[in-house]
Amino acid sequence: MMIDTKQRIARNLETQFALMGFALPGVDALRAGADVSLRTLYKYYPSREAMVIGALEYRNDAYMDWISGGPDHGTEHVLHIFNRLGDWQSEVACNGCLFLNALAAYTESLAIRKTVEHHKDQVRLAFETRLRAIAPNVKIEELSEALMTIHEGQTEMAMIQDTRTALKAALLLARALLKSEDIT
Repeated sequence: MMIDTKQRIARNLETQFALMGFALPGVDALRAGADVSLRTLYKYYPSREAMVIGALEYRNDAYMDWISGGPDHGTEHVLHIFNRLGDWQSEVACNGCLFLNALAAYTESLAIRKTVEHHKDQVRLAFETRLRAIAPNVKIEELSEALMTIHEGQTEMAMIQDTRTALKAALLLARALLKSEDIT
């Protein structure tokens, strides 16, 4: 798959922010990491806020693609998201949630807040969609919110514990939640 210049820059910015955080890298470091001229960087992302949003949008697309697929029936259809998060933390990134890190660094930015909220809504919707497929008669919104909370806990706890321990705990909680609603 061939990606265009804007996507390539967003991918490289996402990598820079994931490695260096949001406070540390100056525009020169971001430009160097994006492997473009300053003029090209500003052509596609005219402000630091736009750079952060571009990186987050790239991360959102990558993560949503990452958690797609999996078993198509039973509780494993829902639990697939937790398993894929564990894989993400082992293979891609285990330094907390890039979206929440961005929000913490840019508390005043409504555009970044909206980008973060959009991502969280998409993950929550992924839980809702999977729940509808296996248990259409349960309280989908409440359950997906609870599963989302477990997902977020897994993300943060993987920084303190190893990723396997965080995954095991998340799966234990999610299975118990699903079982409490007679979803097997």
